[in-house]
Amino acid sequence: MIKLLLVEDQRLFLEGVKKLIETQEDMEVIGTASNGDAALELVREQQPDIVLMDIHMPELDGIKATARIKEEFSSVKVIMLTTHIDEDRAIRGISVGADGFLVKELYSDTLYQAIRDAYRGQVVISGDVASILARRIRELSMDKSAILGVRLENRGIHLTKREQEIAYLFMERHTNKHIADKIHLGEGTIKNYISEIYQKLGIHNREQARSYLQKIYRN
Repeated sequence: MIKLLLVEDQRLFLEGVKKLIETQEDMEVIGTASNGDAALELVREQQPDIVLMDIHMPELDGIKATARIKEEFSSVKVIMLTTHIDEDRAIRGISVGADGFLVKELYSDTLYQAIRDAYRGQVVISGDVASILARRIRELSMDKSAILGVRLENRGIHLTKREQEIAYLFMERHTNKHIADKIHLGEGTIKNYISEIYQKLGIHNREQARSYLQKIYRN
């Protein structure tokens, strides 16, 4: 019997998931909580096999609660649930030790299978989160200017390899002269490249262009 703890601050969703799980002969809900602090106390008391953890909660949120559960009870599996994918939260959730990351809009059979897979030691990840992780892994093999180029390409803005290099240095607040010295081009050539980058971005103000590139790169 797989013993589960449900952690969710939306009562209606919690009751719905509880009823679904109770239809399975090999699963049992041994407790529910509405915030991370209460979840941690119940894990200590009940020793569940798996915690289904909402990521967005008041007080101690799902990511912090998962980190603390994993510190004290490394064998307890934690599957995080979210209404929508937030890239940074997904990465943080996996990095603190979550054993799965699922979007709430999933079929009941998918939920049952995810619980059984996690119980057997597998990491269970929804398609959207898998795509985020795959992209992050690909980016590990790229230099920083190429990552900026990919992020811009995803928004329909194509820069050549040289433009990517210059755009990244520009974004990092290097002067035209410093960029020219760094990549061994004339300062006038750098000005021409930056003008072309402005044209492709549709922005003709230096600070606005820099802020836009920083926002794209960091998101």
